[in-house]
Amino acid sequence: MKTFASILVLTCLSSILGCGGYSSPSNNSQGTLSLAGNWQFAFTSSKGGSSTVSGTLTQTGSSFSGTVMITNSCATTGTISGTISGASFTGTLTEGNPETISITGTIASNYGSANGRYQVMTATGACVASSGDSGTWTGTHTTVSGGPYGGMVRPVDRMPVQLTLNLKDDNAGQVSGTATFVNSACLHSINVAGTLSGMNLELQGDAGTDGSVVLSGTTDNQGKSLVLNSTVSGACQAESGAGTLTKVQ
Repeated sequence: MKTFASILVLTCLSSILGCGGYSSPSNNSQGTLSLAGNWQFAFTSSKGGSSTVSGTLTQTGSSFSGTVMITNSCATTGTISGTISGASFTGTLTEGNPETISITGTIASNYGSANGRYQVMTATGACVASSGDSGTWTGTHTTVSGGPYGGMVRPVDRMPVQLTLNLKDDNAGQVSGTATFVNSACLHSINVAGTLSGMNLELQGDAGTDGSVVLSGTTDNQGKSLVLNSTVSGACQAESGAGTLTKVQ
């Protein structure tokens, strides 16, 4: 996208809204919601175009900060910081190209989403084309905590393998849990760990001499399903495949 400012804005927002799950709103004694956690944002520029931003935010008192990953922009990373008052927040996104973006927004009462506006304040170098840009953004607080998630992984030339995941999201982008395989010649139940950034999930597990697995893919905006690629190493590498896992209610 050509409106890099917009992206940066979303970036800010995404940072603002950090990583984490759909836990109930976290309020301090003054009724301020917490932005701590994992978020993915989509923003729209007044000049046209759209981008996505994802990252994890932390918060101390009414101040938040974090780093974010940006796609379809003049920059790929950025930092953000700001303050929250009640359900509203203001912040600044600083990008290394460089570019500075002012962002404002409101967090939904269920802590599952946020939205607002942005304005590019300064833009030079690779981001100069975004000078004066402004627009809107929306954000989704993502999580994969709980479960179990269950479904079938379908290799190209092997029988489908049933996979069940029980996961815990630490609200800082780190995910851990167990993966249980049924109808696998090598893998059974193993510990897995990895990261969640926005809606992007990657987990790794090692079963020693029985092999290892990398599970990578995405979650939906409510954390109810996972679309994953399972890459198996070792004797059962032919069991590598793709599948969709659904959270059991």
